[in-house]
Amino acid sequence: MFNIKFLPARFGDCIWITYGAEDNPSRILIDGGTGGTRHSIRKLVEELPENERKLELLVVTHIDRDHIEGILKLLEEDELPFTIRDFWFNGWGHLDIPGEEEIEPFGGVMGERLSAGILKHNLSWNGDFNKKTVVVDGEALPKISLPGGMKLTLLSPAPKHLSELKDKWEDEVRAANLDPGFGLAINDEEEGEEEVDSFGGEEIPNIDILSQESFEEDTAAGNGSSIAFLAEYEGKKVLFCGDAFPSQLLEALNKIAPDRKIDLDLFKVSHHASSHNTSPELLNKVNCKNFVISTNGRIYKHPKKVTIARILKSAGANTQLIFNYKSKINKIWDEEFIKNKYNYTTMYPEPGMEIVQIDL
Repeated sequence: MFNIKFLPARFGDCIWITYGAEDNPSRILIDGGTGGTRHSIRKLVEELPENERKLELLVVTHIDRDHIEGILKLLEEDELPFTIRDFWFNGWGHLDIPGEEEIEPFGGVMGERLSAGILKHNLSWNGDFNKKTVVVDGEALPKISLPGGMKLTLLSPAPKHLSELKDKWEDEVRAANLDPGFGLAINDEEEGEEEVDSFGGEEIPNIDILSQESFEEDTAAGNGSSIAFLAEYEGKKVLFCGDAFPSQLLEALNKIAPDRKIDLDLFKVSHHASSHNTSPELLNKVNCKNFVISTNGRIYKHPKKVTIARILKSAGANTQLIFNYKSKINKIWDEEFIKNKYNYTTMYPEPGMEIVQIDL
């Protein structure tokens, strides 16, 4: 089996992957959403038999609150609800790439606290990379084979992106509304979810016009440092982008297949379908019909219409848009008129259900 659960991570990411034999599955957790998401993680774990409460891999893609906070909350408890074979996270010390200027052992509050949590629980930290930086450095892309048969090909970050983060580590934390003393400043429980209003009043997007808008790439150092990879299991391929830059993803995919498109079964859209992280060139590099957007639409009002337009225009007929929330921002894409006009389908959480699951 190979199934992927997209947890209700508020405006962030939290992805639970199960693969392998039915009687002996393996699991991966990518990111932890904001603080309240830890309850959903813990619920999934507690539903498992005690002998299956283990992760082959836990990845925190980068230091932004909507990816790191839920995991941080779990690590700051006395005991973890699961065991972890390896934990991928580039802490402050990992930003010191060979050949770059050395840095002092100090960094952003949230990243430092996560690092402390990893050490507190004596976890294997970047063990698959010989305890060094998780980075694409050189022509060959790092390839990791996990127990149970999952193959991961690292696509991001590159050394230049980690170097850019060095001077902005603390700024990135502050930009995520996490001042020093963060644990006292952030509400431990998340705000209530938005109710879904009936459709009406919003202009129907014009896919053809939107898709022609010029593209400008993201420049946020935190997003550029994001860990992203291609996951392959039993012939199925999934692109997990984190919040990575599209130029880096494209450069890496071109190393895998210089002269052809790459077939994907699922594409987890970068940075919650912001307007700056999914370029037409990246979309044109892949053959994919299933695109996942993880966000409740709050704070940054994702997904952006221009990104959805680019996806639909590039992927063509029979594309499926998969959302882990139905929000005031994304419900327009469920309007029958526009679905029929552009020949695509949508998937939202079923009423009363918190998790969207994709079986590959």
